[in-house]
Amino acid sequence: MRTTNLTNKGHEDTSSYLFKLIKVIQMDDASFSAALSREHHALLYVHQSRNGEETAQMHYAAPYTPFVWKPEAAAQPSSCYELQFACYSPKNNNYEPHLSPILPAHVPISPFAGITDLVKELAQLQGHAMAMQLEQMKANIKFQELLLELMAGSAEEKDGLTEQGIEYSRKYIEQFYASEITREHLAALAGLNPDYYSRAFKKKYGKTPIEYVNQVRIKHAKQSLLLSNESFRTIAHQVGYSDEFYFSRKFKLETGMSPTFYINKIKMTDKIASLKHLTTGHLVALNVQPYAAVKNNIYPIEDRLEDTINIGQSTPELEKLLEARPELIIMREHTHEDLSLKEQLYNQIAPTITLPYHQDWRIHLQSIAKAIGKASAANAWLEQYEEKAERIRRKYAQKIEGQTFLIVGIGAGEMCIYGKRNVGTVLYGDLQLAVPAGVEQIAHYQETNVQALKQYDPEHIILTSYRHDGSERMNYAINREVQQLFRQADWQELKAVRNSSVYPMYQRQHLYTCYTSLSHDLLLDQMDQLLESYISK
Repeated sequence: MRTTNLTNKGHEDTSSYLFKLIKVIQMDDASFSAALSREHHALLYVHQSRNGEETAQMHYAAPYTPFVWKPEAAAQPSSCYELQFACYSPKNNNYEPHLSPILPAHVPISPFAGITDLVKELAQLQGHAMAMQLEQMKANIKFQELLLELMAGSAEEKDGLTEQGIEYSRKYIEQFYASEITREHLAALAGLNPDYYSRAFKKKYGKTPIEYVNQVRIKHAKQSLLLSNESFRTIAHQVGYSDEFYFSRKFKLETGMSPTFYINKIKMTDKIASLKHLTTGHLVALNVQPYAAVKNNIYPIEDRLEDTINIGQSTPELEKLLEARPELIIMREHTHEDLSLKEQLYNQIAPTITLPYHQDWRIHLQSIAKAIGKASAANAWLEQYEEKAERIRRKYAQKIEGQTFLIVGIGAGEMCIYGKRNVGTVLYGDLQLAVPAGVEQIAHYQETNVQALKQYDPEHIILTSYRHDGSERMNYAINREVQQLFRQADWQELKAVRNSSVYPMYQRQHLYTCYTSLSHDLLLDQMDQLLESYISK
């Protein structure tokens, strides 16, 4: 892998320069140590690892190039060459010695891609006593090849490191947007000259670094304005502005409206785009039909989305979302930290609310409701939900007391145990059904097999879908898996199977497994029916 520590200056156009090899000297340990105290046109040293693999580095110093190298104490090479050469630049139809930087500063390369062989060949050609003119020409041609390899490799590295530095600074902005951020500090993080950094950043992201900082701050301010009850002053401080008046000016400059007008506009809109089934479920629970949404049979509620614009089958299609022109976008974040470039564009289409992945579904519902002016409706819905859950708990508490329930997901050749999230949050949380030992350690789900189910041996098993893609092919596959499951001896030995306490809920894809208020409410009704059928047997 090539690594390099380059100067912040861009490379000059070297196509019109002349380079002339003067001398190649192979040095022993003593001459190498002595050489470190004086300037060199070029210094190549090679390390040999214990397994025999060679890595090498080329460093430059002296009047013709800008390189200065101070080796670490442990960096003793297995071989070293000193290359002396001259560089001439065109001037007034003549070539004169060139003293300014034209080459990359530090080029460590591993593996060394044949450059060591080139230098050894140079040393051999130069090693002839009174080398003939032909050998001298050959040596100089080989030297040009060496320079070409070094310059091409270092240019590639410089581009790569510049790209990495700029991306690192962008991630820094995303994380520390609320702190004091200057262009100079960001440039230092990227390892670049401030002016060059600003130009490169704008070329990549279409904004200067400070414009990008303001954009990120306003993005977070929008979330806080819609989801929290904090004052403008508090929100201003939270996102990095010194006072609410400066914040208001920046907000209006970025959005074209004041914070107050923005809040009222969003609360009044009915052009809401939902990018996840989870957020769609919350909207429907609030009796709000999304203006646009991802729609497919994975979450089969088509009858509730008759007038909703379909913006994608599994994920939102950017073109369809743009065409729909929503006034508010609601989504849930992914488990990974970084958004894809596509997802970063959502905020440029419309104000976007992103619900944290690990947040409780009740908070999700209330956050959405507050943003769209439905806070009272959300509170009423939750109150009704809690009453229903308590009624079902009391109805069956004595009849199933202590009996454990295991939630098993069935997919195409796959099986999982659902834990405390999704279906589990209703069964183990709201209904307070007994959890098989070990399941309380499963946060979301855990893949398993029939043999492993024996360790839980529950009194009841809920069979639901796992990784259903909404297709008829998957319906067929899951039905086949269930049929084969019931033929297996290990399955038949389970207590719940022997007592005919297995409840199928896989026919409705992920209607009951989605972590959303609508699904949980429907699941309460479904569990009421299943438990009633068990008790009446």
